[in-house]
Amino acid sequence: MKEKAAYLKGLIDGLGIDENTKEGKVIKAMSELLSEMAETVDSIDEDVTHAYDQINDLSEELEDLEADLYEDEDAEDEEDDSDDETEADDDDDNADVAGEPYYEVACPACGKTVYVSEDDLDAGEAICPSCKVAFEVALEDPEDDEAAENDGPVQYEVTCPACGAASVVDEEALLDGDPVCPSCGKPLDFEVTEE
Repeated sequence: MKEKAAYLKGLIDGLGIDENTKEGKVIKAMSELLSEMAETVDSIDEDVTHAYDQINDLSEELEDLEADLYEDEDAEDEEDDSDDETEADDDDDNADVAGEPYYEVACPACGKTVYVSEDDLDAGEAICPSCKVAFEVALEDPEDDEAAENDGPVQYEVTCPACGAASVVDEEALLDGDPVCPSCGKPLDFEVTEE
């Protein structure tokens, strides 16, 4: 653009137009204005070209960042898949136990569910697969519970037919003799039936 403006200025100068006339002043002013406009347009063109170059550089850097970001996400996904596989392996370990009796207990250290087998119970110890802490395990003996319940005498609640008072009587007292109502002193009549 500058070259074309310089060419036109050269043509005007070559025509030998008198700059003292009105027309000469106008043509000279137009020639100078055209030169200035050509320089400004060329400067703007250089700035736009520079801006396009910067935008292209930024676009390439953004693509690199996106690639890095997606690689990180893929790596995290692979880690998650690995964690899932580890959990699946734990499930497989638990599936081995599925053929035999097992008991669910909460790990005292981490609170996660641990599957305890008969072998663990025999050993008296289990190891949590999540936190690797060993802890004691034992079954409660139902006979011990029954023995605790049976430690005291068997008692029955009996209602006196004479006064209507309810009283608790030991089985031995009922079977050994003639029990009497503690409220009215009259004998408690009853029959022992076996079912």
